[in-house]
Amino acid sequence: MRIVASYELSPSERDRDPEDSLDGGETWRIVVCPACKEVSVGLIRWLDFLDVEDEFRMKIVYPARNRTLTGLPPTIDSAYDAALKVRSVDSNAFAVLLGRVLDMVCLDKQATGATLYDRLNSLAEKVDIPPRLADMAHQLRQLRNIGAHADLGELTPAEVPVLESLCRAILEYVYTAPHLIEKVERRLQKLKQS
Repeated sequence: MRIVASYELSPSERDRDPEDSLDGGETWRIVVCPACKEVSVGLIRWLDFLDVEDEFRMKIVYPARNRTLTGLPPTIDSAYDAALKVRSVDSNAFAVLLGRVLDMVCLDKQATGATLYDRLNSLAEKVDIPPRLADMAHQLRQLRNIGAHADLGELTPAEVPVLESLCRAILEYVYTAPHLIEKVERRLQKLKQS
């Protein structure tokens, strides 16, 4: 990322005690991605006594990640995160990585079959996915195929929101909704015991 602007906040600007020996600083940066040419705002926090800014990674605070999916297994969460990183860089790569996420969901839920098509059908039976959601999974699979095989065509940025919405809907149904239900049930159980 190319840094186009940088601003360092002093302890006094952050309403902290300047005499505090554990105090540090914050550096805000505006950066431009060399691949997609989009602008991001990042924040680096550091402590005075370390005085080594390079050991800290910049946390991107803008654009905010549009992710509130909970309950995903770590491997699927990581794969979904990897897909989101190429979202604005290459539509075809995004589709392929989301197809990988779908395949990982099938593996996690022990769906059977030789192809992703078969595994999605098996997933629909095992996890009791509604027919409309199973259709959505197949549509995502078909878009993934277009992204993976040049002879089938080319995906454009116009398909990116569709791809993301299809994958999110599947992940929400398979993981997030059951996770939230479990949290609510545990909370209700605690309230009943109180």
